[in-house]
This record gives sequence, structure tokens and C-alpha cells, in this order.
Amino acid sequence: MNDFPGCIKFTNISTSYAFVCRILEKQCGIQQQSATFDFQFEELLKILNAQEKFLLSRYFSQMPTNVGSYRVLLQLQNLQILTASEYILRREHSDQLLVDLVIFLESEFDLLEDLFMTAAYNATCRLKLTAILESALGHLYAGLVSNPKISELAYVDFLPKSLPDDALAVCINMHLNTVLQLHQVEEINEAFANFSAWINEGVDELTFVKHLSEKLFASHQQDALQFIFKYSNQENFVDWKFYLILVQSIASIAKSETQAYIKKYLKGRVLHTANTGCLKSFLHLLLTARAASATTMDIQSNLDNYAKWYKQNIGEMTYLMTTEKFHLMLGLLEQSLFYEKELAYLEVHASIAISPGGRLVQAFKTKCRSQVSFLKSEAKRQSAK
Repeated sequence: MNDFPGCIKFTNISTSYAFVCRILEKQCGIQQQSATFDFQFEELLKILNAQEKFLLSRYFSQMPTNVGSYRVLLQLQNLQILTASEYILRREHSDQLLVDLVIFLESEFDLLEDLFMTAAYNATCRLKLTAILESALGHLYAGLVSNPKISELAYVDFLPKSLPDDALAVCINMHLNTVLQLHQVEEINEAFANFSAWINEGVDELTFVKHLSEKLFASHQQDALQFIFKYSNQENFVDWKFYLILVQSIASIAKSETQAYIKKYLKGRVLHTANTGCLKSFLHLLLTARAASATTMDIQSNLDNYAKWYKQNIGEMTYLMTTEKFHLMLGLLEQSLFYEKELAYLEVHASIAISPGGRLVQAFKTKCRSQVSFLKSEAKRQSAK
């Protein structure tokens, strides 16, 4: 009895078990199989008792991956002998694990579906499976940053059609968490300096973010934005590049209710910043508003969108807050001038009136125009080199 593959001390193992194991090995060595042979193999699997099925699942999990292994795994999953999640968790420390997951992402969508379903509904292994999935996604998307053509991300079209809403929400959060961490900067002034370059890169090169937004996040736009807004408010936030690209990507295809949600969020952010007097919160507000305004392929239209937002939320902020908070916001506007690196956005600040005017507003406008002149001279100096 101990000669049977995968055998441990069970007393209820039939003589057919060893035969099924040998057939299992042969099946794994065949890349494609006819429907007739697949049916016959599944009928053999059905004759095993519960203990034998358990042994077979353990044996399969220990076998080296072969050309037909994923086809066989799907058969085992369909017969409730071994799920993709159980298989992956058993191979957690295997050198083959990442290869398995990459192949799931490339072509084995039914197996991939089981991983996300289990991560959503199985509290026992949720954390471990989420970490494994995010690691695989991170590897895939880091590769896409270097070469956007290495994957067509066909699984992104499949999952929204196969996962129920709450499982899809878990899946979306994993993707957002992974994408956000693809690039870090030490200081927020780097986000101001690189804003337009990052947005252009997101539109022209890092097109996988747009694909995710159009396919995976499409039915959960507000949930996705809520996730990244909350994520970006953590202390010492450094994931500015993909935060801004994600906001721009979602905003550019936003449904009317999502547009209303963004507008409401930004207005709430204005009031929150006026209450706290926090410079970082104000800088976050400016960057988020710019990303949310960059919804077209026309740069001037995007600047016009931002100017409209700035006029309604900053130019007319006295309608929203007390005099004390108004003065506090003017102070934050002055402090933000030292972070501004893009002339086009600073010119919006310089040109739009802030009601009701007065000495403090004029002082800010003077400093704003001074910073505009400085950036223009810096641009001339750079172009002369």
C-alpha cells in the first residue's frame, strides 16, 4: 500500500488509486487532449473515494509542472478535488509559484477566477492569498512599465464578467494597491515638477492603466476613487505618480455620477484644508484637481477645466468659509508658490481673481506674478543651454 503515489496511512485506498495516479501523470504530459479522453479521465476520477481524492490532490500539488498541468488542474477543480487556490497555497514557497501565477494571468482565467473568489470570501486564507496575488500582479505591472507590450491583459476583460460585485471590488482594490506602488518619490515637489510628464506618459505609454480603468474599474469608478483618495491621505505618502495617473484615467471616462462624486470630493477637500490649515493637504488638493481636470487629449481644454475648477473653488471660496479660514487659505496659496514648477498652471492662479480682493489678495497676486516671471526666465535659461 505504501508504494502508491502520494500515499499516507489510509486504510480505505482502492486498487484503482495507483492506476489513476499513473493516468494523471500521463495527462499532465499532454498539452491538449480530445474531449473524449478528457471525459474518460474525469470518469476515472469520479470513482475515487473522498480519501483517495484528497491524496490525489496532494500528489498533484507535489508534481513538477508539465505542459498539461493547468488543463488537469481545471478538471480537478471542476470535480471539486483541488481548487486553484488550494494548489497555489500548497506551492507557496515553490520556485514555480510566480510562473504559475503569470500563466494564470495570461491564459488560465477560470483558475484565476477561483483565486480572486477565494481571496474575497475565504477569511482563513484571505491575507495570504491576497499577498501572493499582489506580488504576482506587481511583477506583471512592473514589467509593463518597462515594456507596455509584454501583455495584452486579456484577463481584465474576463474578470468583470465572471466575478460577483463584492468579489470584483476586492479584485479592484488589489489592482489599485499594486499599481499605486509601482513608483515612489521622496518629496511632493517632485509631483509638481513632473505632473504633466507623468500624465502624458500615462496617456501615451503606460496604457495599461487606461485599460484597467476602462475594463476592470468601469462598474466601480466611485469605489476605485474612494480607495485611492483614502490611500493617498496616509502619512508620508510617496506613490504620487500612479495616484495622479489613476485619477486622470478614471476621470477621463467618468460617468456623470462619478463626475459629481469627484466634484463633491474636491469641494470637501477645500473645506477640510481650510479647517486644518495643512499645507500638504492643500498641495494634495491642487494636484488632484489637476489630474481630475485632465480629461481630454487637448492640453488647452484641460487647462480650461482646471481654471474653471480653480475659479469656483478658490476664486470664490469666501462663499464657503469664514474670513479667518479665507485668510488661512491665502497663506497656503502663498506657500504653495514654492512648489509650483509648471508655468501653465501657475498662470491660471495669476490670472483668476479671488473674491473679494483686498490687500492680502493683492499681495498673493504680486508674489504669484513674480513666480511666473521666475519660471519664464528659468525656461529661457534652460532652452539657451
